Amino acid sequence: MNKENPPLAPLFGKAKWFAFIRNNQIEITANPAHGGKAVVEWLVKEGVNIVIFQEMGLSPYEKIKDTGDMALFHAGYERILLADVLEKFQQNSLQMINDTNMAEVIARHETKHSHGHTDGH
Repeated sequence: MNKENPPLAPLFGKAKWFAFIRNNQIEITANPAHGGKAVVEWLVKEGVNIVIFQEMGLSPYEKIKDTGDMALFHAGYERILLADVLEKFQQNSLQMINDTNMAEVIARHETKHSHGHTDGH
């Protein structure tokens, strides 16, 4: 949401707003992209090198891996506010994502959001 200290969107590709942190300044920006892969392309154009998320499907994850220069951190599955997730990030208490732990995130995502796709999402 475009407000001070919003909660993280549960699903990466469906987030309506993204918080960009540059030079310790937070800017909430409307998401002009539709779907996870398009969001990744937009974030690449914006020069993003760290993404903190709750749930993400296989397609955007593979797209992020293909960029080669974005680090992913998992914020957990519970509702969390932006200030709290940034504090956890600064304390190095968010889980950095690799193929193994991302498989768990994707499995949970696919179970929770089973919506008839056949493209691995």
